[in-house]
Amino acid sequence: MEILFVIFLAFGIFMILCDLCHVPTLAASNAVMNIMQPEKHRIFSIDHIEMWLASRLSKFIRLNDVQKKSWKSALKVAEIPMRPETYFARCFVKALFKLLFLIPFSILAPIMDIAVLIWAVWGVFNDFSEAQKKVRQRHEEINRELPRFVSTVEQDLNSTSNILSILEDYKASAGRAFRYELEITIAQMKTGSQEQALIHLESRVNTVMMSQTVRGLLAVIRGDNGTMHFAMLANDFKQQELQQLKMVAQKRPDKVRVFNYLILAGFFITLLLPIGMYLMNLINGMV
Repeated sequence: MEILFVIFLAFGIFMILCDLCHVPTLAASNAVMNIMQPEKHRIFSIDHIEMWLASRLSKFIRLNDVQKKSWKSALKVAEIPMRPETYFARCFVKALFKLLFLIPFSILAPIMDIAVLIWAVWGVFNDFSEAQKKVRQRHEEINRELPRFVSTVEQDLNSTSNILSILEDYKASAGRAFRYELEITIAQMKTGSQEQALIHLESRVNTVMMSQTVRGLLAVIRGDNGTMHFAMLANDFKQQELQQLKMVAQKRPDKVRVFNYLILAGFFITLLLPIGMYLMNLINGMV
């Protein structure tokens, strides 16, 4: 009865606070979120509350111009439609929601309070790195495609030195991440300087492989014969790709070994649990 009383009391306080803070109803929140996100993804009400609290808390977060520009670029590449301040605020709000579990655990199992604190702190750092992880994955996806792109450029240079035409032809078969970058670059090349457009591409992706590729494209635009450069680049990228595949292949046995340990642990638990229960019943019977 005491547990039920605490649960209903907490729920009642939550509803009163929602009314005092003018939190919109679930119907209104769903209507707005459906307009902002037309995709048919399931949206939980907790996300609405998180975003509402994050938008209020973001007013108290201050970032300098360099940090704001850097995070704005990272969030744009990661396809997270938030301002940097809102992104940081949401990380703290999610941690606060996790800390709410301290209330029931403090009553039922105080020893679990440490686990909740660790979970909340770990969640903050994990949420902070979410955008960087997505940016890293996007760059790795582009780097995996660059060997094929460099080989295509090498072949096309035998017939034409028009970089804009080469990029437009390759865009049709490019992957999702690289196609997005090519679309921006092609639009900038058509409306402004081609060299500046390629430099912007290099700064957006910001990887060694892309820098080497852009350096060759700039040389072709300036009148050099880049066939030899791209032939050497294609060979180097191919070697790097093979090396990466070997590293991935070497990591696979370790991943498989983890599952073997889990299967072995499950086997021992299945074997020892009935024996333990039998012994406990036997001891209770003797007592």
